Amino acid sequence: MYGGKLRKVKFKYSGLSIENVLDKLPTAKILNEKDGIYTIRAEVYGEGFKMWARSQGESIFDIE
Repeated sequence: MYGGKLRKVKFKYSGLSIENVLDKLPTAKILNEKDGIYTIRAEVYGEGFKMWARSQGESIFDIE
């Protein structure tokens, strides 16, 4: 996405295609899935993840 400091993020995803998230975030791991809501952990660089997550609307929430 963007350069910067490496950080770990954890979030929930409830969109139509989990594959889109896994393609966008190559380090993403699915920790849990319940009723179509996925808990995901990934390593990302910089602030680009926040911009991308906001562009997903209500599909991404509980970002840590």
